[in-house]
Amino acid sequence: MKEAILKTRSFLGLISRSLSGTETNFTSGSINKAIILLSVPMVAELLMESLFVCSNLFFVSRLGTSAISIAGATTTFITFCYSVSIGLGIAASAMISRRIGEKEFKIAGQTAMQVIYVTTPIAIIISLVCSIWATDIMSAMGLSKAMVEEGKWYGMVMFASSGFLILRIVINGIFRGAGDASTAMRILWLSNALNIVLCPLFIFGWGPIPAYGLLGVGLATLIARVIGVIYQAWYLVKGKTVLRIAKAQLLFDLAIFKRVVKLAFGGTVQFIIPASSWVFMIKIMSHFGENALAGYILAQRVASIATMPAWGLGNAAGILTGQNLGAKQPERAEKSVWRAGMLNMGFLILIGICWIFMAAPVVKFFTDIPEVISFSTRYIHFISIAYILLGYTMVISRALNAAGEVKVVTWLYILMFYIVQIPLAYSLGIAFELGANGVFTAILLSEIVLAVACIIVFRKGKWKHTKV
Repeated sequence: MKEAILKTRSFLGLISRSLSGTETNFTSGSINKAIILLSVPMVAELLMESLFVCSNLFFVSRLGTSAISIAGATTTFITFCYSVSIGLGIAASAMISRRIGEKEFKIAGQTAMQVIYVTTPIAIIISLVCSIWATDIMSAMGLSKAMVEEGKWYGMVMFASSGFLILRIVINGIFRGAGDASTAMRILWLSNALNIVLCPLFIFGWGPIPAYGLLGVGLATLIARVIGVIYQAWYLVKGKTVLRIAKAQLLFDLAIFKRVVKLAFGGTVQFIIPASSWVFMIKIMSHFGENALAGYILAQRVASIATMPAWGLGNAAGILTGQNLGAKQPERAEKSVWRAGMLNMGFLILIGICWIFMAAPVVKFFTDIPEVISFSTRYIHFISIAYILLGYTMVISRALNAAGEVKVVTWLYILMFYIVQIPLAYSLGIAFELGANGVFTAILLSEIVLAVACIIVFRKGKWKHTKV
């Protein structure tokens, strides 16, 4: 009994250290402890993201099926737009974690500033261009004229906020690369908690605040993202991280800048592949009617809520890979990835089992339209089958990116989305007239192909020798 109490206290102490962010170097000691110290704040961060997506989806669903489609299509295009932030986040995490592993804290700080110098003008341009062309973009996404008219102001505000989203994602990538996952967690919690509170106020109105409807979602999102970026800037300026940012680190460094751009370009292309495929998949699903489209979008978002914490373990594996490669410990990096993958697989198998019984009740929480419920439930049941291998896909793809093998992961994504998923979805769903079930089958098969390919590439071990 006494031993059990001591173990519980030790575990709770480990969780406390993880959330406080006192540990930033993970190149020595227990691998299991390192995984917990890094993954707990990342999982907590993505649990908040799950809660935000869930609450946002709930409030939007109160506005009707068209609102779900408008919000889903707009979010899908924004996902495509912030591909650049994912690429820059990959570059930031890979380069900074490697420098931290090498104990080069000043160079890590200088790298962080070059990442910010690349990101800021890109974020401004994307916000302006997308806001100006908002209605054209929404039409191109397959929304009807009535939907575009209903959601044009929402689209403009959401596109305007995308620049701040890009900055937030990239700067959080900097914090994670530095091993400071708890700061990234707190920033996301602040931003999303504010969004959750403001969403119903602006949608339905309260006191002197008028009811803005769908536009209210955009306004709440814009305010929350701006405040999140302000907090990040304050945290960096105050020097509260392991990064050393003084006057010398503020100077422009062409050599580091070029390396950031090169790695970020590969990461951006890598993310554009799934982001653009989602656009094609929406076009394919729209072929089967508004309820099919709404069901697909709803199911994708509901399924992503459940799997978001698993990406926390994937991100943790990436940081462990980068730091240990920097410390010349490739075998420790490999062990960390396999252990994180096993944990992730166990978690996702549990989620998949829960979906067998909970898919329909969860979907009914967001909509009461029988046809939408049917499409959503079927999609969730299909994709749950892939969870057995998806845990390893998440971990290995992040580890390969952190090792600098961005091109390899990009080719794996091309295989999954462009060679398998999109052609097969069109063939099975439309050409062979299998409808939505054909599309869902294509998505399932493409996930399995990616998982197997990731495992084969990682086992070959070439990533251990890549320079960043």
